[in-house]
Amino acid sequence: MQQVIHFRVLVDYEKDVFRDIEITKDSSFLDLHNIIQEAFGFDNSQMASFYVSNEDWERGQEITLMEVKEPEEDGEPIWLMNETEISKIILAKDQKLIYVFDFLLMWCFYVDVIAIKEVEDIVILPRITQEFGEAPNQYSKSDDIVFDGVEISNDDEDIEENELDELFRMMGNEDL
Repeated sequence: MQQVIHFRVLVDYEKDVFRDIEITKDSSFLDLHNIIQEAFGFDNSQMASFYVSNEDWERGQEITLMEVKEPEEDGEPIWLMNETEISKIILAKDQKLIYVFDFLLMWCFYVDVIAIKEVEDIVILPRITQEFGEAPNQYSKSDDIVFDGVEISNDDEDIEENELDELFRMMGNEDL
């Protein structure tokens, strides 16, 4: 028998979409990251982090895909997915994690522990045990940025040719 953790992973999306995933307790958070990517059909091309969470879905300790910052001055360690075993964090049913993928598009997933149980050794893990709803396209979200209620669009179509001409004139490049 092998000990597994049964997660329900719900994506923050306009429709209800979730996947149930089972993974061995001794797997790493990198393994969990990879099976979530597979379960939702994402291409695993962006940065991601898990956050230990409480019942109110508040972000706690970060478990990151790769080290991108120095340890905090208060000595808080940087936890890496490939070095952190799931069983060091997940100890009981109903524990929660937040998983953020692609920090530009900000895909947010709510990860809830449904059960910790044993399964036969012949079961191949990790595995997706249930799919509900159609997973969103990874690139279906807008990457428009909003500052103080003013939207800054990354759409090239929003800038008309005469606006570009005006910008060039203002910069002293009238011949372009």
